[in-house]
Order: sequence, then C-alpha cells, then structure tokens
Amino acid sequence: MEKKFSVIVPAFNAEPFLARCLDSLVDQDLAPEEYEILIVDDGSQDRTLAIVQDYSRKYPQLRIFSQANQGVSAARNYGCRVAEGRYWLFVDADDWIQPRTLGTLYAQMEQEALDLLVMDYRYWGEEGALPKPFSYAPARPTGVLPGKGFMGSCLPYIVWSIVYRASYWREHGFTFLPMRHEDTALMPRVLYYARRVNFLPLEFYYYYENPRSFMMNYVSGACLYMVRAMEHVNRFRLDEVKEAEVQRLLYNFMATQLLVAFKRGIRWEDPRSVQRSMITEMKTLGLSPLTTHKGCFYSWMYRYAPELFISFYRWKLRGKRK
Repeated sequence: MEKKFSVIVPAFNAEPFLARCLDSLVDQDLAPEEYEILIVDDGSQDRTLAIVQDYSRKYPQLRIFSQANQGVSAARNYGCRVAEGRYWLFVDADDWIQPRTLGTLYAQMEQEALDLLVMDYRYWGEEGALPKPFSYAPARPTGVLPGKGFMGSCLPYIVWSIVYRASYWREHGFTFLPMRHEDTALMPRVLYYARRVNFLPLEFYYYYENPRSFMMNYVSGACLYMVRAMEHVNRFRLDEVKEAEVQRLLYNFMATQLLVAFKRGIRWEDPRSVQRSMITEMKTLGLSPLTTHKGCFYSWMYRYAPELFISFYRWKLRGKRK
C-alpha cells in the first residue's frame, strides 16, 4: 500500500534535540502504516543512531538509513531516492512540527490536487519561542495558483514547512546541490514549475536556532557561499524562465539574498578583503546585490566605486551596532 507521507529527516550529531523532533513526528493523526519517517544518519559520532534505533523498536513507521558524512544535501537526496510516500516533508533533526496535522495536510493536498502546500513557521531558541513568528499571510496569494503566479507575492526560500507531491518532485528531477544555502538555490525552480500551489495559514514548523548548527556557526567568508547559490538561480533564470515578470522577480530575489549575505559578513566582522572578494565574484558572474528598486547612487557605487560601496555599508552597519 502506498504511504500517504514520507517525512525525510537528515541527522548529524543530533543527540541533544532528536527526541523532541521524533516525538512530534510520531504524534500524528495518521496510522503508523499510513506514513513513514525516514531518518538518514549522516555519519553521526554521538548517540544519534542509537536514539533512532530505540524509537524504531516502538514506532514501526521509522526507517533508518546510514551513510558516511556527506552533508545535509546528500542526506536529503538519499531520503528522496528511498521515499515511498505520495507526499513529502523535509524536517531537520533539531526542529519539530505541529502534532496531529499530517491528516489535515493530506486531505488538502488530495482535495485540491496540489503540487505544493506552503505553511507558516516559528523560530525557537534555547529559552523557548522567540518573538519572530514568520507568516506568509500578509503577502500570500488567495486560493490555488500555478507556481509562477504564487511566487509573485510569496517566494519561500526554505525547503521545510512545505508539502511536496512526490510525483511532481521526481518528474522534474529536483536535487539538492552539495553546498550551503542548498534550499535557497533550489526553491525558485521548485516553485516555478509547480502547476497548483496553495497556502495554509497554519503555524506548522518550529525552527530551532541552534547555536551549534551548521548555519549558526559563521565562518569568515561564508557570504561567498551565497554568491555560488545565486549563481545557480541566475543560470536557471537565464536558461529556463521565459516570463519577463518572473525574470524581474528572480533578479530581485537574488539581489536581496546577496545584499543580506554581504551585510551579514560585515556584522560578523569579516575583513574588508572578504567584501572585495564577494564583489569581484558577483561581477564576474553578472550578479548584483541591488534590486531594481535601488537608486542610481547605490548602483553607481557598486559598479564604479566598489571600495566606496564597501565603506558605505561598513559605516552604515557600524552605526546600527552602537
């Protein structure tokens, strides 16, 4: 019998948080035989695998896979290859989801014949819920739309808190690239080709800002990873996107992501040489950290006076830190 859901969970050294994640995944409104939880252990060196094995003795919907450490992209891709569910969810091992909701999500996917169902999420920290709830509701489209129409006002750049039709994912051969910001590089393509997308105003996913996680452990020059991710988006935009409006939307999406990464490097006190390298790479690849809404002064600085551009943002952000 086809499973209704596959929940794909990459796990690497997740011992401190894994039980919380698994508890939310087994506390669902589907029978164990109706869905599967795929844990892909990515070469953990702590008790991650032992914890999952303990849970699997009690919960038959758990399936365990192990691989040598290759990173989150390879773990997710592995899960996609072995998944048997009609619909997929991606959940990180230090996060968790709303209990007893999979039945509701399945019903909406079926009734509306959706390729994608987008939901809200909330940030959590070590002290509990953070005052940063995230909602697509203010900008979200109303009703079922093709992905090209949906992304005009709502372009999620994270892979979790979205339900995917497995046949749609496989039809287009989507895969995660072995790089940082892998979901930011992939999601514009996933949205673009979707035939039917809707939004459910449900706070479904709980994202834990783990200070020890891969993304939270900032390393000098990490902003350059975003340049490489946006290179893939730009290649997609130029090679596959036909509509001028979507081209403009993706240009602004890339520019926003690049400027955020540029500023983050300054806030985390990367040396000026890193900002120079980022500008050099962006110009080589034909990218810009400025949206079409930015004025000519910003554009002039970026194009003709990059040292001034760097100094301007270093001064601007230094003032905000005081």
